[in-house]
Amino acid sequence: MISLDVSCNLCGQSNFTVLEEDQPPFRVLKCNHCSLIFVYPRPDHSELIGHYNEDYYVDWIGTQKDKRIRMWEKRLDKLKGFRSGGRLLDVGCGEGLFLHLAKENGWQISGTELSSYAARYASNSLNVDIFYGEILDAGFPGDFFDVVTMWHVLEHVKDPKAYLKEVRHILKPEGLLVIAVPNVNGMVMRIAYRIAKRRRLKLFSKEEKEVHLYHFSADTIRAYLEKTGFECLRLSPDFGIIEGSKKLINIISVIPYFIAGIKIFNSIEVYAQLKEE
Repeated sequence: MISLDVSCNLCGQSNFTVLEEDQPPFRVLKCNHCSLIFVYPRPDHSELIGHYNEDYYVDWIGTQKDKRIRMWEKRLDKLKGFRSGGRLLDVGCGEGLFLHLAKENGWQISGTELSSYAARYASNSLNVDIFYGEILDAGFPGDFFDVVTMWHVLEHVKDPKAYLKEVRHILKPEGLLVIAVPNVNGMVMRIAYRIAKRRRLKLFSKEEKEVHLYHFSADTIRAYLEKTGFECLRLSPDFGIIEGSKKLINIISVIPYFIAGIKIFNSIEVYAQLKEE
């Protein structure tokens, strides 16, 4: 157990256990109070953003496009079970394919994106201004959006609590928040990785293509929602995987959930709404 000059983003406590050590000074810490897992110190912002250049999106807009369309169509169909239309903001919208399908289905769309390349690409393809930067700096009006989506975004940001508070501000009172994040308790995928790669899957490496600053469990994502004024409507497995081998592993990993409620699937999908005051 160590004490550092940093407080947990979720609970505010300052006692941690070191789970991993990467190239100094980076360590992966687990809060001894709420069990949130995160990287400390955070890598330089410019280095993180540098990962998401044109090369990162080549497969998304090329060989993977048809599979990604099917993935987004399924997510959009599920969203329709909660809300049928209105203003939709996709935070971290990437190349804009989800927003494109939402627009075709009658939604009034907006997006934010930290990658300058992806923001330009999405703006041009959608003929809609995509805000280049963080949602905290976008200046959206309060009580404005019917739905805000964050598909595998929250694990990449420096302050998840601030993001959720901002979403609470810009959502209408009856609005809906949709989040998908990797599950730090996705044991089946970790076991499969160890067998295939013959090494342990690390929680953090500065050299990874996608650097995760936070690692959420079902408990910690629920706690974040509670602390920022949301109530969870549904927490379930996220099936947004397009790679064949990983898709099969994820299907296997959800079986314990449907049989006994055991949450060791690869990723978490959450639907939430504002708590009534």
